[in-house]
Amino acid sequence: MKSFYDHLRTRLEFGEQVSDTRKPILRSSGIFPVIKNKNFSSRILFMGYWLLKRNIPEVGIIITLRSDIGKILLRKLQTIHSSKAFSIELDSLLSEINVTSDFLGSLEIEFNTTRDMVFPYPALVLEYFGNDFSTCVHTIERIYNDFEDLNENEQFKVPESGFDIHCNDDLNSFFAFVNGPLKNQDGIVEYTVTNSKSKKLTGLFHLNSIHPYETKFIKIHEHIPELKSFLDDYSGSISLSHNFEGFYPRLLVGNMQNSFPSVSFTHSYYDCTSCNSESDFWSRINDDFYDSSVYVPLFLTDDFFTNLVIYPNFSPSDFCIQIDLYNKAGEKIHGLNNFMTIKSQESKLIKIDFKKIIDDLNLDKNLVSSAHIITKFLSSKIPSRIKFGLNVGIEKSKSKLPCNICFNAKVGNPSIDSKPGSFHWTPVFVQNSVITISNFSPKKNYEKNATIELNFYRKEDSATISKKIQLKPFSEFRLTLDNDLKNFLKEDGWVTIKSDNPYIQGFYFVFHSSGSVAGDHFF
Repeated sequence: MKSFYDHLRTRLEFGEQVSDTRKPILRSSGIFPVIKNKNFSSRILFMGYWLLKRNIPEVGIIITLRSDIGKILLRKLQTIHSSKAFSIELDSLLSEINVTSDFLGSLEIEFNTTRDMVFPYPALVLEYFGNDFSTCVHTIERIYNDFEDLNENEQFKVPESGFDIHCNDDLNSFFAFVNGPLKNQDGIVEYTVTNSKSKKLTGLFHLNSIHPYETKFIKIHEHIPELKSFLDDYSGSISLSHNFEGFYPRLLVGNMQNSFPSVSFTHSYYDCTSCNSESDFWSRINDDFYDSSVYVPLFLTDDFFTNLVIYPNFSPSDFCIQIDLYNKAGEKIHGLNNFMTIKSQESKLIKIDFKKIIDDLNLDKNLVSSAHIITKFLSSKIPSRIKFGLNVGIEKSKSKLPCNICFNAKVGNPSIDSKPGSFHWTPVFVQNSVITISNFSPKKNYEKNATIELNFYRKEDSATISKKIQLKPFSEFRLTLDNDLKNFLKEDGWVTIKSDNPYIQGFYFVFHSSGSVAGDHFF
């Protein structure tokens, strides 16, 4: 893990001065565990955003398919000259090599240019999909470009955490990863499980020898026999410390349902509970901004539910949570100024149930569109990373697994005010898709409107459709596809969100009739 300040400097987000010694990024990559069986398959989705965002006219792609033990089965070269939508289908690749049986392995996607891409991790989406479910997550792990890249990202070694786990007769949790180019003589995982009562269960297990580029898909209950009784049919969380080397260890993590064969996954995140150096905290620059805040879309009508999970994985600190509730027009409906005080030393797993909040306040669920989650720290020590899990699901349905979206609070950085605008992009799924776009800021007296241009891209060709919207402060727009857009896209595509406002945030969701929900935040 690199420090938060180094992270900001790497991203060049706020007009930071570029060091004379900074190495340009000419290779960007991601590597993913992929599966095909009788219930579901896998694919990688992306768009040619480099042409729009970086003005790079040509990008070379190397696609590498490997077996579960790391053997190269297929390698393909492709060149991108267009900003349109692309997909890499596991089924298609397997048909090229005449594999018809069940498959577990990996897909590595490498992008190469002669111009600086800035980021070594590309904007890719991994999707597992079946007849009536899907689950998505953005780029997880990657193989380091070189030793300089490795050293920069392994300044501090911390466990991976920040996701929900289950263990009962129907639901079981997993983590998966693809090993890097170095053989691991004995993979070791130390764990701390936190149950719904915030009690802890610790231990260690071995994965034995792991080959270079080997794909590991670990069912957690098989290595922690007492997990079922410890969780007691409630969700919990887990922190995983490991000895993996040679790759960026952002794990694929999630849960599987047996009665309705399906998967719901997200990515792991840093466990910062031992991170107590100066670089692990954000310095409050002025009082015009909240310490941090984040926008959350709410789905509460009928059998929908929205929960926000706060995991015990942030740097030592105490803070208060404020929740402001808004309608879609940006009108504040209710404010809970001191909703909850959180103390890191208590190491609690906390779930905020928005449906219960709305019911307790006797508010109309049809009117409440979004929540602004504001953190107010009780000292000047503000953790630079606060990880939330956003769970959106449908009760009383065939699917028992909501989406579990991993995202961070936005620190109150005044430098963002100097940005002329923002540029985001996100996949658009033709069926059952909802995209939420918001204008929320950690600025206390926020009054800035937003003009937003939406441009839709399809796989067929480089044609686009544009749409403009206006957003008042704290307002939200929900995009669902009308017939014109469906007819244009024909199949899953992408949309860019370009605004004159630097504070635009958003998420995408896919709702299935089974109750399965896929979702993630914008790029």
